[in-house]
Amino acid sequence: MTHRTAFAAKLSAARPSAVVVAGLCAAFAGLFPLPAQAQRWQLDYRVHVGGVAVLDARAELTLTEDRYSVQVDAATDGFLGRLFPWETRSLSVGTVRPDGVAPIRHTQSGVLRGSPRTVTLEYGPDGRVRTQVSPPPEEEDRDPVPEELTRQSRDPLSGVVDVLLAGLHGAGCQRTVPIYDGRRRYDMIFTDRGMTMVGESRHSVFSGAARQCRVSHKPIAGYERTPRQPFWQRGGGREERPPVDLWIAPLEGVGPPLPVRLETDSGFGGVVVHLTAARKTDQTAERPPEPVPSPIR
Repeated sequence: MTHRTAFAAKLSAARPSAVVVAGLCAAFAGLFPLPAQAQRWQLDYRVHVGGVAVLDARAELTLTEDRYSVQVDAATDGFLGRLFPWETRSLSVGTVRPDGVAPIRHTQSGVLRGSPRTVTLEYGPDGRVRTQVSPPPEEEDRDPVPEELTRQSRDPLSGVVDVLLAGLHGAGCQRTVPIYDGRRRYDMIFTDRGMTMVGESRHSVFSGAARQCRVSHKPIAGYERTPRQPFWQRGGGREERPPVDLWIAPLEGVGPPLPVRLETDSGFGGVVVHLTAARKTDQTAERPPEPVPSPIR
């Protein structure tokens, strides 16, 4: 078995959405409240693992004064894409309030090893979350997350929007956010590491000063009863998931802070997410429309 074949086999068993998409979701929500004239950004990213490009991703971000919408598409690329085809789409919409965001609906759909996987989360005004997930937890050797642990939680995309909105009031990205993704309940612990420089790279369209945020993962409930050894994990316990460092910076001087780089570790070497393209569209709609599906390659 070649190194790449072994990598693909292990990545397949690890379910890459547990790492890369979680990291991308944490990075793709870098927005702050805007006037009634919304800004809509389309951002393209490429994920390298051990120096090899393995994933392409596209984020579409829209925000007005009282509403946000975030869509993320990702798919395996190149040799890995032919050997191990995998794709996923996540979408979150909600309202922006003085005390933070209030998610309305989150959906995620994808195909893993030829099997469809879906999640739908709908949020009630009392903080309860109605969940529809396929395949169900019992088919994945995991216990369902108790309802009391899902109340007042955020989906991964909405959780980071909430953190960055709070940062506008001087808190930076220092915060702990309760996350429920339909299968797992965990905390995302954000630590503000201040302003740092992102160096020039032939893979990225951004270089310069950016705010560095370190995101750690604290598992709470909904994990597999018999944990597997994911490719991102350095040890045998799920608590040993390495932190994710992400950098956010405005791309137009006074524009919204957007994710420009992400780094973490894995058993196959460093994971680096580069911003490869960014396009901005102003729109005058009072609320963001549902993102239009678009190919990411």
